[in-house]
Amino acid sequence: MTARMTRNEAWGYFEHPLTNAVAVERGELACLDTATGLLTKGATSLTLRPIGYFETDGTGDGTTTFRVRLFDEIRVHWWDNDTGGTPVVAADVGNLCYVLDDRTVTGDATGASAAGRVWGVNTLNGVAVEMIGFYAAVS
Repeated sequence: MTARMTRNEAWGYFEHPLTNAVAVERGELACLDTATGLLTKGATSLTLRPIGYFETDGTGDGTTTFRVRLFDEIRVHWWDNDTGGTPVVAADVGNLCYVLDDRTVTGDATGASAAGRVWGVNTLNGVAVEMIGFYAAVS
């Protein structure tokens, strides 16, 4: 068996698409909408997770990335994505993903332990996960 190269990064900023037709200004509260996996501005909603402040002005189109200065630096670890069952998808950003095996995370919670919060998904690197510490609460 080949040893797995580990890859982790510290992020103080986050660049991600902004919800279509949402207009933001620098310094406004930036949230991840766990219902869509997109950025949006602060509003009354059960699906929004405040993450920082917008660093760019503009109106979202659902694909153009906007820069957010995070409240706290996060450390993400890159894992392989599930290819045979329920892969983690872009709409999962902001939500939990789950342990499939010693190298892979999945979007399927059935009988699986939570790995952490999804911050990115791409075909080259896999899934960027802010891992859940042993004593951290899962919500």
